[in-house]
Amino acid sequence: MRLKSFFFIIILFSVLVRVPAQTSQTPSHNLEKVRIERLAGLAKIWGAVKYFHPFLAYREIDWDKTLIETIPKVNAAKTTREYEAAINSMLAPLGDRNTRARIIGEKPKTENQAPAAENKEPIRLENGVLMIDSFAAAKAIAGANNLRSEFLTKTTQFISQAKAILIDLRSGAGLDEEIAYYLGFYLQESLPLMLDKNVPTASVRYRIHNGYAPQSGSTSGGYYSGLIADAPQTLAGNNKGKTPPIVFLVNENSPAVTEILGGLQAANLAFVVQDGESAEETGVATYAIKLPENVEVKMRTTELVGADGTIGFAADVIAPKGDAEKTAQRIIAENKFISKRVKNASANASQVSQKDNIYPEMEFPTPEYRLLALFRFWNVINLFFPYKHLIDKPWDNILPPYIAKFEANKDAADYQLTVREMVAEIQDSHGGVRFPSISKSAERLGRFSPPFTLKFIENQTVVEYVFDDVKDVKVGDVITMVDGVPIEKLRENYARYFAASTTQSLMRSIHRDLLRGHENSRKKLTVRGVDGSIREVEVVTSIAATDPRWAKIDNKEKLLPVFTVLPSGYGYVDLSRLSVAEVNKMFETVKSAPAVIFDMRGYPLGTAWEIAPRLTEKKNVTAAMFSRPIWTAKELGGPDFANGANFTFGQTLPEPKGEVYKGKVVMLIDEKAISQSEHTAMFFEVATDVTFIGTPTAGANGDVTRLVLPGNLTIGFSGHDVRHADGRQLQRVGIQPNIKVAPTIRGLLIENRDEVLEAAIKFLQSNKTKQ
Repeated sequence: MRLKSFFFIIILFSVLVRVPAQTSQTPSHNLEKVRIERLAGLAKIWGAVKYFHPFLAYREIDWDKTLIETIPKVNAAKTTREYEAAINSMLAPLGDRNTRARIIGEKPKTENQAPAAENKEPIRLENGVLMIDSFAAAKAIAGANNLRSEFLTKTTQFISQAKAILIDLRSGAGLDEEIAYYLGFYLQESLPLMLDKNVPTASVRYRIHNGYAPQSGSTSGGYYSGLIADAPQTLAGNNKGKTPPIVFLVNENSPAVTEILGGLQAANLAFVVQDGESAEETGVATYAIKLPENVEVKMRTTELVGADGTIGFAADVIAPKGDAEKTAQRIIAENKFISKRVKNASANASQVSQKDNIYPEMEFPTPEYRLLALFRFWNVINLFFPYKHLIDKPWDNILPPYIAKFEANKDAADYQLTVREMVAEIQDSHGGVRFPSISKSAERLGRFSPPFTLKFIENQTVVEYVFDDVKDVKVGDVITMVDGVPIEKLRENYARYFAASTTQSLMRSIHRDLLRGHENSRKKLTVRGVDGSIREVEVVTSIAATDPRWAKIDNKEKLLPVFTVLPSGYGYVDLSRLSVAEVNKMFETVKSAPAVIFDMRGYPLGTAWEIAPRLTEKKNVTAAMFSRPIWTAKELGGPDFANGANFTFGQTLPEPKGEVYKGKVVMLIDEKAISQSEHTAMFFEVATDVTFIGTPTAGANGDVTRLVLPGNLTIGFSGHDVRHADGRQLQRVGIQPNIKVAPTIRGLLIENRDEVLEAAIKFLQSNKTKQ
């Protein structure tokens, strides 16, 4: 692909779903479909402006308020024209001529076409004025590249004879991309011939998002947003004489060379005459977004920053339409270069906070604010969720049904449950909702559980642990029905409230809440005992979700020390309990063991960075690959940037802080291993020939970032796409065991055996025998 200079015009595009224009005969069900599609389009425009329009980076504009006021207008719109007007009412507070909606196919109210071409030389001297028809020159060069040097030679000859230079940059609508390229190329080479000194151009600035900067709390992800400006280019002048006055003719269709014009204006070396009033600022990069019913929004993505701090581009004089060249000739003849442009010196304005309002007073937001919650979430995931490509449903398809769901909410509990459903759509086990201290959704589902816990084992819902002296329910009982509802159906009902990367992660989450209810409510269970007998039992939800006894359950099977040498002679280390301070002592304990079993069936305490380097003698080992979305408004919608780009880097193992252990390494895994647990496994796999034994892990990695929604709700999701060092996918897959060993009801719950640990010891013994 040809390398194109900064004068080249980027063609911006975006394609969204179109729906037919509404007519008076539209059936009512189709009217509702049109309304929903219009709101979906509104969501996308609101999000695009929120994250990419430069004004919102430094102007105090209540962008939430504009949406809240626009939603009723969109709902009330009876025609496409009214829909267009509603969109424009939302865009109006920006005060930007270059950001507006229009119906595609309609002619603009003002046509500012270039004058008809005359049969004249593109480079010529008339009455002492060097006349340059830029488009004629560019068109000729595009057809015969040898004319390039001929035109430059002619330009050099005429400059020494010219009392002034008049460069015509006026264009008709529909500027040809190739001609625009050659025009920029010609200007880049010809302007230095006219200048007697180096001139910095103006620069453009635009917004950038490197991942999603968290709205709540902190993260180790390194995500950030900002407003940045390109460094100015330099026009290196080599004219041995004095620079003659240079006058440019422009109209609203002129190419994006305003960086040059702005630089020359700031240096008082150029005077710009505009042909007629313009509906838009000349030369602004825009992003075109197509909405339902052939409505298109053209949104500004950049703004010009002059060397003098001026924001935006403005002509020095606006001539009556069709009279620009005469006006320029008169200014040259009379030598009256008096500028009438207004400078807007706000380049140094501080950026405003990008923190969203959490509206804590809105326990149950109004319909408009509930849609604000949906639109915020949808846009953040659409732009910044690195695993969007792994979601089962196309993300565009998520928006319309949730518009109806949020509108149908009757109370705060409905709203919060709908938020939970919405977050579950991303299928990320890091996805979750943090509610205020009093969660109405938890009250609706129930805050109390029966005095026992459940586990999904052998594809069944099984009683795992009994708290109190409960006679009717036994460890190992399989629950088949609850209040007459098959357990499969109950699991399905609960599944919609949990974001989960994998089935094993989903089942673990569901079984924590499956039998919840209100305090002392009664549930009738159908259970199958270990002996196969079926019985009906009644249980009471008597233990609160905040009861401290829940925290002790995970440690009930922790009968072994944190680290030890087993009777078999193999080392054992429980990574869910081992602290960083204990790592050296651990290695001292197991250093003579021929093998060490690292138990990663839980969540570690940050020890991977200390342990993994001591399992290898290799240097500069890449342990994992990280990637996060990066968006720059300047390239938004371009053919090479249609879906954004990624900031990718490799994470290497640190230097070891002790002697290297050279024995065999085994790691025990299951669905409780998530995020840092899985990262620990990846560290181990690049360090040594580790054997994973157990069942697949949760399949969710990438440090969490957060957004906020009305009602003081905080949403977490994975901010990085984290992969194995060799590029293999981890998310929604998990660490896969080399030797799959799934605990059984009898072994784990009845006989109280650790079948996975037993399998690891058997494997090591078998491996030793073979050696």
